[in-house]
Amino acid sequence: MGKSKRKTKQSSILIFIIFGLGILLLSYLTVNNYLKCTKFMEKNKNLNVTLNEEKENNTKTKESNNELIKQKEELENLDEKIANIKEEVFTLASQVETKIKNKETSYKIAYLTFDDGPYRLTDTIIATLKKYKVKATFFTIGLNKDVCFDNRNYSCAETYKKIVDNGHTIANHTYSHLIFDGLYNSTDSFISQVKKQEELIKNRTGVTTNILRFPGGASTAAYYGVKNSAIAKLKEMGYGWVDWTAQDGDGGSLTDYNVGWRNFTGSINEDIEVVLFHDYNNTTASLLPKAIEYLENSNYILLPLFYDSIMINK
Repeated sequence: MGKSKRKTKQSSILIFIIFGLGILLLSYLTVNNYLKCTKFMEKNKNLNVTLNEEKENNTKTKESNNELIKQKEELENLDEKIANIKEEVFTLASQVETKIKNKETSYKIAYLTFDDGPYRLTDTIIATLKKYKVKATFFTIGLNKDVCFDNRNYSCAETYKKIVDNGHTIANHTYSHLIFDGLYNSTDSFISQVKKQEELIKNRTGVTTNILRFPGGASTAAYYGVKNSAIAKLKEMGYGWVDWTAQDGDGGSLTDYNVGWRNFTGSINEDIEVVLFHDYNNTTASLLPKAIEYLENSNYILLPLFYDSIMINK
């Protein structure tokens, strides 16, 4: 009987131990699962945050892409917009010209023009025009422009584009300007130089010009006996041509500021002026700010030339 009681007591202890171990195991598993669950929830929370951030970033990226596409489209249409604005300005300018001729307005118009460039000094001219918010006309040539004639350390090849990009009219002054070296030997020799410069302007700027100034003026072409035939040919090509009505006398070697100023102011006497300057002359560059102020104070509107202007011979 005593032996049986000991076995029963031992069995109870064993059961208690097993039960205790079971509780401990269950507690361990519960805690472990809780920790795993907590970690999973934390990971899930982080994942949601990451997904939300990615979603937000994707939204921002999409918005940026859309804005980029929009700006790209606007950039592609920029040349067209500029062309439309210029056309509107020139239409208004043409109307003002008519009113001026009919004495219907007190306003006057001055067309500033610069011959024989581009030169290194052309950058200074453009900077002055930009400062005063004035647009002008540049009658360009092409000979020896890859290296600037007035500063051999610089190239003038990119200046053609700079003229156009700043809103100025770029025009044809023949490729060589070699008046005394065959330019006016015949109509064909003259027209070939016109075509060559037209091609250069087109290649450098994308612009096809239709305005020309004869090197030395139309009177020089007349002196060589090719004026009338050259004008007839230019008309066939869709060109108009223009001389000038005012100048500061810088076509030679003007170095005296006061002389240049007197020449300029003394020649301003028309309601519509085409002013001849040369963008290689430092005296002209020096007096240009004062000349602009003088014209504006005299009620002149300063504009770039355009084909339909009454000052363009067609």
